[in-house]
Amino acid sequence: MADNGKSQYNIVVAPDADKDELFASLEFQRYFENITGIKLRIDRKQNLAGPYSIRIGKNTRFKNIPTVGVDGVIIKTDNSGLIISGNMNRGLLYAVYSFFEKYLDCRFFALDEIKIPKKSYVVIPQVNYSYSPPFTFRSYYSQENSNKAYADFHKENYFFEGRLYHAHSLAWLLPAEKYFKTNPEYFALIDGKRDPSQICFSSEGALAELIKVLQREIQATPNKVWSVSHLDSPNYCHCNLCENKYKKGNGFSETLIPFVNRVAKAFPDKIISTLAYNQSILPSKLEKPASNVEIMFCFTHIDRRYAVDSDKNKEAKKFIEALQDWKKQTSNLFIWDYNVNYFHSLFPFPNLDNFQQNIVYFKKIGAKSIFLEGIGPQQGEFSELKSYLASELLWDPEADADLLMNDFLMNYYGDAWKDIKEYITILELNAGKYNNPLDVYANPVIYKDGYLNQQNMAAYRGILNKALNKVKTSAKFTNRIKKEMLSIDYAELEILSNTPNARMGRTSQDTYNNKLNSFKEEAKKLNITYLRNAEFTVDEFVKQKRR
Repeated sequence: MADNGKSQYNIVVAPDADKDELFASLEFQRYFENITGIKLRIDRKQNLAGPYSIRIGKNTRFKNIPTVGVDGVIIKTDNSGLIISGNMNRGLLYAVYSFFEKYLDCRFFALDEIKIPKKSYVVIPQVNYSYSPPFTFRSYYSQENSNKAYADFHKENYFFEGRLYHAHSLAWLLPAEKYFKTNPEYFALIDGKRDPSQICFSSEGALAELIKVLQREIQATPNKVWSVSHLDSPNYCHCNLCENKYKKGNGFSETLIPFVNRVAKAFPDKIISTLAYNQSILPSKLEKPASNVEIMFCFTHIDRRYAVDSDKNKEAKKFIEALQDWKKQTSNLFIWDYNVNYFHSLFPFPNLDNFQQNIVYFKKIGAKSIFLEGIGPQQGEFSELKSYLASELLWDPEADADLLMNDFLMNYYGDAWKDIKEYITILELNAGKYNNPLDVYANPVIYKDGYLNQQNMAAYRGILNKALNKVKTSAKFTNRIKKEMLSIDYAELEILSNTPNARMGRTSQDTYNNKLNSFKEEAKKLNITYLRNAEFTVDEFVKQKRR
């Protein structure tokens, strides 16, 4: 395809190529030029076939090519040259990126590390590759995936695209600020008083008003999927109507599901999504979800040291049982899983080892939509690695996870990559030695006598210092390792501030405050702004912890 700055090939699209086909052809042209220095000509032809042609178009443009599913990709060589094609949604664009990733070794490791190798000579073998991803919705919540170019290269959906509200939607559809004063009966009865912390799902008035609101919202924003889900509060209504329904079955869901089904009936051409989350984790025994109701099942309080379906994960068993019961009622399941401690997004959270097993399990149970909640639009502990690994595995759950990790580490940390991998491995081994479940809401102080004890923390620092020595001439690699060192500093400060009578060897107040100041200065140098779900700043943390 290229030989010392020259190529006989050109890109061919149909005369009526749509914007997606044109963008895909421009992306192919851009990547190929970046690699070889050759800017391929883009021609519009009725007959796409021809010698030395790179034919780019949706699968309906071609005959005798494989059939693929939603977002599926096709890369095929023949006597005329190369075919790049794909199915509905963004399959064609994903095929372009798959070509450069698979055959020309391009990588989008992170926003600050993109690999586009320079080649004067490009040859590809005879190819007949097609692939359909097992999940039709794939998303990892991270700073990287909020970048469109990154999300596209990794073949991921944008943040809840096609959904105006993704969860806890009744907080926006029936806001207490608007309705509680005039219609308190829409809200939960708690301790004999109406309370805006939850909806009363037996309220006919709330149902009627919600349908009116949705009619207006749908007319303004014609999304396919609409969330009708309870507030993010453990409370529930105790009025007589609700209590009588709870007693007949599985509690909270006995009011939620009938309510959601009636909304779904009012909008038969839409998918109405609701949560299986906390008090609604169990399905109703009395009423199945309607055919156009989506169940967004959330794995919340489980032990993140282990995979969801691991025998060691005792906390996950009740979730798996609940999910199996939901599966008996519906196949319309959306999995929402959590991959970080987003209340303490910088401290060491050793769960990389179970990323693949979890995603394979979600594929095995037949889920088609997966959202993995990372720390959102901020940096955190190994946030770039976790985003990369999750994104690659959501596209292909059977990929070699160890190879993916090694590829990332070698490019992101240079000569120190083996030390970083050693650090990751020892963190995970140490977490497994102690009887402290790894929880997405836990404070690091819980682990002060476990994997974050003084001896272990000293060992972690030793490994990272060894890594720093190997890349001391590279500011890029040094700063990336210092971010992970800052993770240990954060954990130490949290532990010190929460154990005032046993401050890791009775550290003096001056020493403690000096550690805080150093943490703040280092975080600023490394552009670390937030420490919790993109909302709790380093400055706020230091102010809160200072003595």
